[in-house]
This record gives sequence, C-alpha cells and structure tokens, in this order.
Amino acid sequence: MRAQYRPALLVMSGHRMGEKILVEDSNAVIGRDPDAEVCIDDAGVSWEHARIEDQGGSWSLIDMGSTNGTVVNGDKVEEKPLNHGDKLVFGTTMVRFEIQDAADQAFDEFVTRLLNVDDLTGLYLRRRFDAELKQLLMRANVDHQHLGMLVMDLDGIKAINDANGHEFGAFTISHAGKVIGEVVGKHGIACRWGGDEFLAALPGYDLERTLVVGEEIRAAISAHHFEHDEVVLHPGISVGASAYPEHAADAESLFRAADEAMYRAKRAGKDRVSR
Repeated sequence: MRAQYRPALLVMSGHRMGEKILVEDSNAVIGRDPDAEVCIDDAGVSWEHARIEDQGGSWSLIDMGSTNGTVVNGDKVEEKPLNHGDKLVFGTTMVRFEIQDAADQAFDEFVTRLLNVDDLTGLYLRRRFDAELKQLLMRANVDHQHLGMLVMDLDGIKAINDANGHEFGAFTISHAGKVIGEVVGKHGIACRWGGDEFLAALPGYDLERTLVVGEEIRAAISAHHFEHDEVVLHPGISVGASAYPEHAADAESLFRAADEAMYRAKRAGKDRVSR
C-alpha cells in the first residue's frame, strides 16, 4: 500500500518558488551541487546540505554538516522525522514537505504542465527554461564545460498574418515550435520565448557545435511543409548563436550575445545562422 505514496517538496521561497519537486531517490541529497536530486541555488545552502532518507515507512531529514544548519518548523535540527506539511528551511529557501498519493501526483503533473509547457508549441515556457538554464550554467561552471545558446526568430510571420489572418500565423508558430523541439530534443532544451521567438540551450556545446545545431534547425524549418486550409505557407528563421564561456559568464550576457547574433542574421538577409 505504501508504494502508492511518495514525498515531494513545494518550494515556498527563492527562484524556484511555486515549483513542486518529487523526491524519488530513497536517499535524496539537497544542496547547491547541480547533480543533487534537489538542487537549491542559494548562497546560504551548502554544496551537500542535507538529505531526505526513506526509513521504510516514513521519511527523515538529516543535516549533512551544513554551514548554516537545517531548520524544520522553526527549529534547527540534526535529524528529524518528517510529517506532511512540515516547513523546511535551507539557507533562505523554504520548502514544504508533502506526502502524495496517486491522485495528488496526477494533479501535480497536470498543474506542472500548465505552469511549464507552452500549449501552442509543446516547448518550455520562459520561466521553466530560465530555471533550467541556471542549473545548466552551474553544471557547466563546475565541470568546466561549454554551454551553447540559440536565439531564434521566425521570418515572415507578419506577412502571413496580414495575408491570411492570425490563425495562420499561430499555426505556423505552433508547427515551427514542434520542429524546433524535435531538433533540439536531441541536444538540449528549448522554449518559446514569446510571439514567434524561441530559445535553446545546448549543454556541452561550444560555439562551432552550436552553430551546427542552428543550421540544422534552419534547414528543418525550410524543409517542413507548412499548409493550413489548403494554403501553403513559407516561413524562414533567423538564428543567432553564442556559447559559454566564450561569450558570457552568466545567463543574461549569454542571451544578449545570441540575441545580437540573431539580429545580425536578420540584417544579412534573414533565414540564416549568425555568430
């Protein structure tokens, strides 16, 4: 009977506020380590801060010698059995411990999709993408690895809207997003940034490899047959590429470098990839 239940953490403060984190490991580590099952990007959290341990019928929280300590319901603890609704504090981040049954899990999966996935394209929404990008940058920094970024903007959407109506523009954005998702899914993560603009993050990819993926996306959009209500549509896509650490040390400057490259692609004639 117990197998139907599993613990979860609802983040109540910090940059992941509102996110529900399922605890699936029987000995789940919480900390700043990007490889921790529950990674919390908080300066007050130790690399390996605490762990949630499955006791075979209940769960306990165990501090792992953290610098700032672990707090449960206002009390600093070394080890503490957990109950549904307990409030846990790591650094400045508060989470609520929950024990979920199958109905809870199904509901949370539904809500998580609403909060994180764009209905039109099936790609991440910007908020989820930003959180994932932050984790990818942390891991790239720790492992001394590259991280590629693509900023993409569809060409010709205004003309499609003006000639056929916004339904046709939405159709084009939807199908282009699915094409982008199919290509990027083999390499990293993608999101619809807004309107007809998209982003992708490619862990382990330097600038040259990022440019190759950008060209793969451009070619896939060019080859895709866009047809709606017997009207054939011909969008293109302008793509800008950047990479960590060649161009940037943080997410904002990484985006800015790729965005500037995308505008260079636009100025050079559109439907191309630029660095």
